This record gives sequence, structure tokens and C-alpha cells, in this order.
Amino acid sequence: MSRHSVVGLHLDAAVVTHVLDPRQQARREEFGRSIDASGIDFLVLGGDRVDAGESSHTAIDATVAATVLARHTSAVGLVVACAVGRDHPFNLARRLGSLDHGSRGRAGWLVETPDRPAGSWATADPVDIAVDAVSVVRKLWESWPSDSIVDDAERGIFADSERIVHIDHSGIFSVSGPLNVPEPPQRKPPVFWRPATAAEQVAARRTADTVILPDEESVRRYRAHFDADAARDQVVLIDRQWTHGSAPPATGADGVIIRGFTAPDLPAVLDAVRREPNLHDPRRTLRDRLGLQAAETVLSGGRSAFPVS
Repeated sequence: MSRHSVVGLHLDAAVVTHVLDPRQQARREEFGRSIDASGIDFLVLGGDRVDAGESSHTAIDATVAATVLARHTSAVGLVVACAVGRDHPFNLARRLGSLDHGSRGRAGWLVETPDRPAGSWATADPVDIAVDAVSVVRKLWESWPSDSIVDDAERGIFADSERIVHIDHSGIFSVSGPLNVPEPPQRKPPVFWRPATAAEQVAARRTADTVILPDEESVRRYRAHFDADAARDQVVLIDRQWTHGSAPPATGADGVIIRGFTAPDLPAVLDAVRREPNLHDPRRTLRDRLGLQAAETVLSGGRSAFPVS
């Protein structure tokens, strides 16, 4: 699939709180219209928690914010930061899969590497925990195939239940499945990773659909390094701090994520990154907007969860 230059916006906690102020219904509606009209590809929500410093603002849960924004937008992708240090992969798969259904294929996941053991279920290295969690989530998304839903009212059959399978994953996490949410519209909502260490960069190279790097030199070194185990299809993005009055400069990456702006800056930011009308297509999924190929199957076979005797 051809890939245009990708543009995302990182909304920090203060901007999200401003946009979703419950006393300002018209504000979020106008924000949704403006975001879709700008033609940008996605928003990042909750990324503050992935950064080294904690946000000083009261934060709305990223998935809740994305669910609200899904109602007020029709085209922009919604990338939420979720941590395996706070949530078990089964809960992440269910939450992100539900968001993908609710947004009609516009959800993405920014992986947050835990800085401490992920509860009683995982005490391994934090990077290994994150990698295993991604594997679990992707398998769970396949455990209830979307085409197993037949919705046959005459025969009283909602789904071909025999095709819903256990994943029987045994790694850092032990998860049987299946997921109680059907396969997401994208099959695999794209996984984003902003690696903070060399170990994370190796893991992101082999695991993520989209890798976010801090500067052009990091992009150059990343692309110059050969890794036989690297992901076959991957988007490389670069973080850019917002500078008032200027469009994002050219980059050797596949696109940029603009960050560091405040709520009053939003109109200027959207004007600076506005796209040509031919990129405005609300039918496209986030995978489409990123130029990613169709998701590969990761779950082979599997025990039926509801065998027909």
C-alpha cells in the first residue's frame, strides 16, 4: 500500500481536559469537525503517561477520551496509550477491540512499558512483559473471527460458535481466551511504540507497526541498522515540538507527531498541518491511513471454545 507523509497530533492531558469539558458540548463538536476537516491522520491520547515526567494535570482516561471523540469524528485515528503495568492483556484486548468497533476501524495502541512488575501475573523484565502482552492481545483479537457472525434470525443463530477458539498462550502471561469481543474491524489495530532505551528499540523494531523516534539522527541510525527479525511492514515517525507560525519541516521519517502545543494553539496547529482534500476519506481505517498492509494472521488453529459434538 502506498504511504503518504503521516501527520499525528499528541494531545496532552490539559488539551484533552479542555476539549472534553462536560460544560462545553459545542466545543467538542467543533473540535471533531475541525480535526476531520484538517485531514490529519491520528490523535495520540494519554501519551503523557509514557513520557518520563508525570503530567501535572488531572487526566481523563485515554480510552474514555477516545470513545467520546469517536462520537464526534469520522476520519481521524485515535491512538490511546495503555500500559501492561496497569492492565492485564485480556482487558487491553477487550478495551482496544471495543474502541476499534466503536470508531469503525480507527483505533491504535501506544504501548507503555511498565516501570515496575505488572502485578502478580508478571515479574519479568519490563520490555519482555510489553512484548509478550502485545503477542497476547493480537492473538485474542483473532480468537473470535468476525466472519463467524452469521446473524441468522430465522435459524436463531448469531454466530458459528465452533469457530471461536482458545489461544492457549503460555509465556510471561498465561492466557487461554477466547476474547468476548469479536475481531476488530482492522483485525489488528496498529501498535505504536516510542522506545526510550536500546532494549525497547530492539523490541519495537520486531514488534510494533509504528515506531516513534525523537530526532532525525535517530531515524537515520534506525533505518541503517539491519535486523533479520524486524517487522516486515513498519512506519517510522518522528516527534516534533510545535513552533508557532511554521509548518513541520521536511523529515526523513514517514511522518511526524506534533506535540507541545496548548489548547489556544489548536487552530494555528490545524492550519499548519492541513491536508489536501484528496486525503479526506472517512471510510479509511487507521491502518489504511498509515499505509500498513493487511494484518497477518498470528493465531494458527486453536481449540474450539464451543465445540459442536
